[in-house]
Amino acid sequence: MASSLPAFVARRRPDWTALEALLTRQRAGTLHLEELRTLDVLYRRAAADLAHAQTFHPGTDVHRFLNQLCARAYAAIYQPPRERWAALLAFFRQDFPRTLRAHGAFVAASAGLFVLGILLGAVVVLLEPRGAELLVPENLRDYISRKQLWTDGLLSVSPPGAVASGIATNNLTVTIATFASGLLLGLGTVFMLLNNGVHLGSVAALCVHEGLGAKLFDFIAAHGPVELSIIVIAGGAGLRVGQTLIAPGELPRGQALVLHGRESVKLVLGCAPFLALIAVVEGFISPGDFFPGWVKASLGLALGALFWGYLLRAGNAGPRAGVAAG
Repeated sequence: MASSLPAFVARRRPDWTALEALLTRQRAGTLHLEELRTLDVLYRRAAADLAHAQTFHPGTDVHRFLNQLCARAYAAIYQPPRERWAALLAFFRQDFPRTLRAHGAFVAASAGLFVLGILLGAVVVLLEPRGAELLVPENLRDYISRKQLWTDGLLSVSPPGAVASGIATNNLTVTIATFASGLLLGLGTVFMLLNNGVHLGSVAALCVHEGLGAKLFDFIAAHGPVELSIIVIAGGAGLRVGQTLIAPGELPRGQALVLHGRESVKLVLGCAPFLALIAVVEGFISPGDFFPGWVKASLGLALGALFWGYLLRAGNAGPRAGVAAG
């Protein structure tokens, strides 16, 4: 007989919480031998709860939470640990792109906020160039006033490897900050997206106003599409966390944050190798005149198309089945 969803959650939540605690201890290697039977019993109860949720409450947060909880318990009890490289390959072949597509609405909202910031920054500076005094950092304004880009002498000061390393560190910092600020009910992520957008738009508009638009495009063409995409994905992950804190749905806020927070972390972790790759491009290819502008633009378009083609197509094997009791 079906019960209401809140009553079902209230009645069964203690067992789910106890199972989560045992799984955490099992993963940390602190689980006692006599607790393994309790773990198995709680898993079987959770599997029965999952079957109930699949029948009477499909597509809810409770259903998704139980599916994830049972998958963790089944792997802990019955499956031998996968080889690290096999697990990593499976993550990038399936989990990361599937998670991105499942959170497409949040990534789209992040893109909208970022583009809004770019437009705001650009419009302010183009309509009133003195607005750059408020929006563009002084050191960048000094370069632009001398008809130079701050990147012109980049490779003469540091070798490309050092430049790439510094860029990777900075990009990782921005990505993590954009995601983690979602814990401020999403408002931190909204601010980060708008602020970064305004900064980019105002700098670009000032460069265009001073006749440096072509030089700026020449610099960002190779790395820009992927780098900006990663910022948008991190923003989508942060917005998802914020939305969970504001409206946790049928689950208690803590369990909802565990469920959706784990998925959001996958988005950020999945971006990490692409951040490293694009830092190499930005350090070795983007600065200077060694590579002509059309090569940089072609490379940037190709990398962007490959990146989004991978995210939108990889792991397309239909929905995964729920976990049943062993």
